[in-house]
Amino acid sequence: MESASERLVWAVDVVDPQPADRILEVGCGHGVAVTLVCERLETGRVTAVDRSPKMIQMAKRRNRSHARRARFIAETLEQADVGEGAYEKAFAFHVAALHRAGPALTAVRRSLAPGGRLYLFNQAPGWSVREQAEDFAMDVGGVLEGAGFEIEKTLVHELGTGIAAAVIGRDTR
Repeated sequence: MESASERLVWAVDVVDPQPADRILEVGCGHGVAVTLVCERLETGRVTAVDRSPKMIQMAKRRNRSHARRARFIAETLEQADVGEGAYEKAFAFHVAALHRAGPALTAVRRSLAPGGRLYLFNQAPGWSVREQAEDFAMDVGGVLEGAGFEIEKTLVHELGTGIAAAVIGRDTR
């Protein structure tokens, strides 16, 4: 089984799942972050969406022991029926469709409960200095503000594999 990368451990620590949280992950890949989230949930649930049926299949297999707390959907976020206002938190690591205004960002905002938080993470291979990650955070922060989010925090974090950034926005509804 694939172990958790340093960047996903950091991201889940930033999301800080609480025992009763309802969380949406966009672009779950192999389901590694889902595992990390489920380990912190008691009554809460996580819904993971990925457009690749193969990735969803692998994520389900990886998280078989968390079947009561995790739900997997093999569709694009725009097509997936994840529920309106269903989540306190949504997060994505390196999902470019959420870094710009458009249908994916609209769909994730619709899925959040009023006041819910969106956590967007990225680690670009070319980032060699903090300023590049800070520029990303500023650009994405502007996009989120234009889409109805208040930026609560931006983070730049040095990982063993390079520099990563996070933008945390709260839905202003």
